[in-house]
Amino acid sequence: MTYRLTTAQRSLLADCVRSSLVGWMITCPVAGQQCRLLHARATTVLGFGFSRFATIATHHFGVDYHPSCPGSRREFPLSITEAVTLANDIELAMATDDQLYAAALVAAFSPFGQPEIKGRDWRAYTTMLDVVGVSWVDGTPTWKEQVRDLLRKRCRIVATVDAE
Repeated sequence: MTYRLTTAQRSLLADCVRSSLVGWMITCPVAGQQCRLLHARATTVLGFGFSRFATIATHHFGVDYHPSCPGSRREFPLSITEAVTLANDIELAMATDDQLYAAALVAAFSPFGQPEIKGRDWRAYTTMLDVVGVSWVDGTPTWKEQVRDLLRKRCRIVATVDAE
C-alpha cells in the first residue's frame, strides 16, 4: 500500500519525528542536563536550529546514542542519526511506506511528537495519521518495538554509511 501524503503532512510528520527526538533528549535522565545546554547552544535569535542541535549532540554523544525515558528508562527507538535520517527522508519524499508508518507511530505515541491539541497543525496531524492508518487514540504499548522492526533494514544502511 502506498501512502499518499500531502507536502504539508510530510513536513508535519518529519517535524513530529524531530520534536520527539529533541523532547526525549532534553528529558533523558542520563544526558538531559547536557542536552538542555546543547539545546541552548543550538538556539539563536532566529530560533531553535534542529540540524545544529543534532550535529552537536551527535558529536557529543555519538551516532548510536538513544535517549531514555525519564520514568521507565526505556530507550527511544531511534538513535540521533536514525531519527535525523528518517525525518529527512520523509521531508524529501524518499521515505518508504514502512518508514512513514514507523514515523507515524513515533508521532502518535511519543509524548513529545504531537502538535498542540486543536492547534493550527492538529487537523493536518490527525488527517495524516488517518492516511497512514495509525490511531493516536488507541494505545499501542509495543510501538517502540514496531518502529525498530520496521526500520531495521534502513537503520543498518545508515549505520554502514556512518561507519564510512
